Amino acid sequence: MTDDTPLDDLVASLAERWEDQAPRQSPGMLGIRVINWRTLDDADAPEVWTDLRDWVNWFTHRYNLPTRKIPPCWFKHGALVEELSALHTAWLVSYDSLDAGYGPIGWHERLAVAIPRLATWYNGECHDGHTELPRTGGDATPDEWADWISQSHAGS
Repeated sequence: MTDDTPLDDLVASLAERWEDQAPRQSPGMLGIRVINWRTLDDADAPEVWTDLRDWVNWFTHRYNLPTRKIPPCWFKHGALVEELSALHTAWLVSYDSLDAGYGPIGWHERLAVAIPRLATWYNGECHDGHTELPRTGGDATPDEWADWISQSHAGS
């Protein structure tokens, strides 16, 4: 390019060069779906609930969280669902391949703030007419799980 290149040509060439150098988005990367539980459709509910449950199982075992913090019936506690869903989304974004390397520590900083909040959402007792189910392992599934995930529970 020369100094007498018209501005429009220069701008167009910058866009072309940017396209050549811009990082490519990998499938599933930065295409993170943020769940709005209030507007979640029943048709999408089973997949969303299952993804969150898989992550919560991993999360509670990885960080050795006792059932008094995250009970097996966590999915019946709306505030816990919101908090765990937000943590899951933050975790997904933090471990994105396009992150410069600060995401994991940022996620742990968010986790440190979230842990005390979890205690405010669940104080070790169920008050909604159900009782805490004993956990027999990481994959313990309450019998009512399949029925529960068939709906979004948007109003819960």
